[in-house]
This record gives sequence, C-alpha cells and structure tokens, in this order.
Amino acid sequence: MEPTFSWLCPTPGSRERFLDMQERLRLARTVTIVAGVLCAVALARSTSAGLTLVGVAAVMIAIVVLGGWRLETRRRPELWIYASTIVNIQVMIALGVVLTGGPRTSLVNTLVAPVVMVGARFSRRGLALGVPVSVALIIATTVGVDAGYVSAHPESLVVPLALVLCCTVYVSALVASDIRHRAESTLDQLTGLLNRRGLDARFAEVAEQAALAHEPVSVVAGDIDHFKSINDQHGHAVGDAVLRDVAQAMRSKLRTFELLYRLGGEEFLLLLPGASAQEATELAEVLRAAVEALRPEGLRVTCSFGVATTDDTSAPLATLLAGADAALYQAKRAGRNRVEAPSGPLPVAA
Repeated sequence: MEPTFSWLCPTPGSRERFLDMQERLRLARTVTIVAGVLCAVALARSTSAGLTLVGVAAVMIAIVVLGGWRLETRRRPELWIYASTIVNIQVMIALGVVLTGGPRTSLVNTLVAPVVMVGARFSRRGLALGVPVSVALIIATTVGVDAGYVSAHPESLVVPLALVLCCTVYVSALVASDIRHRAESTLDQLTGLLNRRGLDARFAEVAEQAALAHEPVSVVAGDIDHFKSINDQHGHAVGDAVLRDVAQAMRSKLRTFELLYRLGGEEFLLLLPGASAQEATELAEVLRAAVEALRPEGLRVTCSFGVATTDDTSAPLATLLAGADAALYQAKRAGRNRVEAPSGPLPVAA
C-alpha cells in the first residue's frame, strides 16, 4: 500500500491537524448551516427566484453533511472536505448571487466565507486554490452579470474583493502560527511522527466517534527488537538512522486515518479507529514484514508488536495501552519479530 498523504496534508502533522480541526469546527459547521438556511429564507422572500434559491441552499447543505459523514474511514478525507468547500459551497453561493441580482445583492460578500473555511483547515495550501476561485467567482457574478451596474457602483466589486484580501492575510498569518506551535509540541523531531503529547486528546475524539458508530477501537504497540545493542555496537547516529527508516517503512503502509505515534526511544503506537482485533492484527503483521524487509545501515532489524482492542469506548486509553503492552511483552518472550494479541480481557491499568 502506497503512502496516502495528499498535497493538502503532506505530513503526519498536517493530517493530524486537519482531523483535529474537523472535530473542533463541529459547532462552527452547525452555526454556518443554520445561518445559510436563514439567509436563503430571507432572500427568498424578496426575489422571484425564491424557491430556486431555497433549493440551491438545500443541495449545498446536503452535500456538506454527506461530505462529512464517516470521514474517519475515508482514505483521503481532506480531499472530500476541500471539494465540498471549494466546489460545492463556493459554486452554490455564486449561483445564489446570480439568482438574487448579481452585483446588486450583498450575498456576494459571503464568498469570503469559504476562504476562511479552507484557510483554517489547510493553511496556505488551501488558500492557494480557494482564494483564486473566490476572486474569479466574485468577478463573474458581478462584472459578468451586469458590468454597467459595477461601473456605476464600483463598491459592488471592490468591497467583496477587499474582504477576501483581508481575510486571506489574517487567516494565513494566524494559521501559520498555529502550525508552527503544533509542530513544536506534537511532532517527534527525529522521525516526523506524532508524539505522545497529542495522543490523549486524539483518543478521546476517536472513542467518541467509535461510540456513535458502534465500532471498536484498536491500538498496536511496536518495539524495535534489541535496539539497545544497535546503539551500543554501532553508535547513536546509526540508531537514529534505524529509527527514521523503521518509522518511514511503517508509515508507508498506513492509510490516512491510521495514526502512528512515537512514544519515546524505540517504542511506537498505532491508533486504529473502527478496526477489529483481527484487522488490527493483520495490519500489525504487514508492519512487521515491512520492517523485517528493511536493511537500514546494512543491519537486519525486526520489530515485535502487541495488539489490544475494545468495544467499550468508555474504557480509558491507559487500559488499551496496558493491554497492548502486555501483548507486546508476550511477543518478546515468544522470540520477538512477531505479533501477539491478549487472549483474555484487557488488564486494568495501574
């Protein structure tokens, strides 16, 4: 399986930030939908295209809702959201502007909203396409609909363009600061993987989503076999190279929503929302084989893995980690370079 990073989320950190922002923006999406309905109803009362406008709003809202449905299970969820925002919301707003009078309606100013939406989720990569699309649609729905009116009332074009420019500048600066601080606090500098700091919050979101969908949650704990001897015999520079290569080999086998963390030293953790014990074990075996096939720095390196799964999404993360650790130690005792899962109930975390 090839890496599933996209141009919008090219790194584990950007993927994690996108998923985190989706959860944080849940209330904002609800408010936006309600506001959109109210605007459509208000404008429908003052235009002959009232029913058509309400229909456009209904289609836009339906696409937004469907685009976010079970987002965690999709291979590249960021592309769904981006398309929903750029193609759906911007185009539908533009259609509403045309239906309500082009440059004569204040609705054209709402074309700034998608700029804020994509900027908050995707930073400058999202703005690179979102802003030109908004600018093009503003020009098309004003000058393209009634150039004479725009010539007599230039503010009908200048004001929405100025709003887009101001929002772009502010959102770009704020998001750049957020990304920098997140990278410093949640990314492991050696491997580029997520670190332990963001795991608790992310697990709470995954558990909540799993409870709503009545799905299990699995974790896989991994540990490089005899890593101390690599450092002792070949030096820490070689040990660091081994860690980077092992991390990259495992990451290349994962899908978008399968989040890999480095907990410290040679320890890794994989968080798998919606994965059964069998599915988690099969994926752990894929990772084990990928590491075994490596020859970082010319060395034979293997990993052991422990799997833990729960259907009780109210169980704390510590309980799942304790179960995965117990299975990992079982794999070590059984000879290493293998995958084990606990045969009984999960142990109670200390």
